[in-house]
Amino acid sequence: MSDYSKNKPYKSSRTDIQNVLRESRLPALIWVILVYFSALFFQLPMIPTWFEFNIFTGLILIHILLHWYAGSVVDKRPWIYFVTQGCIVWGAALFIPNAHSLIFVSLLTALAGQSIGVYSQRMKVLLVYTLYCTLFSVSLVWRGTTEDLPSTLPSLFFVMFFVTGYASLFYKQVRAKLRTQSFLVELERAHRKVEDLTIANERQRMARDLHDTLAQGLAGLIMQLDAVDAHIESDNINRAHEIVQLSKDQAKRTLSEARSAIEDLRSYSAEVIDITKAVQDEAEHFSHMTGIRISTQLLIPHSMVPKLIFEHSLHIIRECLANTAKYANATNVEIVLAAHENVIELRITDNGIGFDTKLIEKQSGSYGLIGLYERARIIGGDMEIESGKQGTKVSVRIPLQQEDINL
Repeated sequence: MSDYSKNKPYKSSRTDIQNVLRESRLPALIWVILVYFSALFFQLPMIPTWFEFNIFTGLILIHILLHWYAGSVVDKRPWIYFVTQGCIVWGAALFIPNAHSLIFVSLLTALAGQSIGVYSQRMKVLLVYTLYCTLFSVSLVWRGTTEDLPSTLPSLFFVMFFVTGYASLFYKQVRAKLRTQSFLVELERAHRKVEDLTIANERQRMARDLHDTLAQGLAGLIMQLDAVDAHIESDNINRAHEIVQLSKDQAKRTLSEARSAIEDLRSYSAEVIDITKAVQDEAEHFSHMTGIRISTQLLIPHSMVPKLIFEHSLHIIRECLANTAKYANATNVEIVLAAHENVIELRITDNGIGFDTKLIEKQSGSYGLIGLYERARIIGGDMEIESGKQGTKVSVRIPLQQEDINL
């Protein structure tokens, strides 16, 4: 029925209490106004003087204002609020004696119910109830009407019990509403964060694809044009013509890869592709373009792999070969692609001059090497780069799911 029925009491923060009391302002206002007019009706036929009427009305207005701003008043000293409200009710009842019991029972029970929204401990709520019952009893003794105590005090307890049930249900619904609103706000924040992360991932993907298609393709064309220029200067026209033809093929290939990257940005295909044939074609093209001797060991029983693994693995190989051609001064390159149980192992090794691997993330412009790590992470693989005077070795371990193995 309420938070008190739980083994662990609900602990409200200041903001929660203020929000709960803010939600209860309108019902409290309506209730006090009804009590106000009812008290004036019960006072008839004795008409209060203007002084009594004004004092009574003023006390009721103060009572309403304290209800309206209860969220701020109970922020630090809630007991002062309940004591002050009890004294105001007592004062209002003294000026309308014919409705004394009505005012006490109606307004004090509303305050007792309000204490459920402020205090999370039963003991404090019981203290508020005890305070108001004592205050009501003292007021009867003060007026000299103790004969009414046996009949009115049980009524006060009964009404408080009824109001307690209603208040517990009301505040439970209010807290549920506030929690739902809070969850919706957090959900909206999480949604925006997911959108931001999605945009960031797409930007990284576009950067990788642009680097591995257009950038690498244009870099290869520049190298070939440099070679053409060198052969023309040495009057080796036939070789220059051969390289021009290769450059045309390279340009067509780069354009095709760029179009493929654009298609991948629009839609994702789950098709599988023969990776061994693609790696072999890449090795032959690289050797023909650069003159560097390259050997391959393709030990995959089922060469058909998911497109995601195929694309990123092939881009890793291309990036490594491009770096070898531009920086390594290597004469031999070896590509090993092997499958062991549920893991694909990819190794690209050259006998070049090597480089300092500590500068991979520090050196400005080394987007290709950073992209290698990103691609390995996307397909769930682990990559390790070893480099020294004997050359460079890039090793990637790519896990395969059970459905990938059965392709």
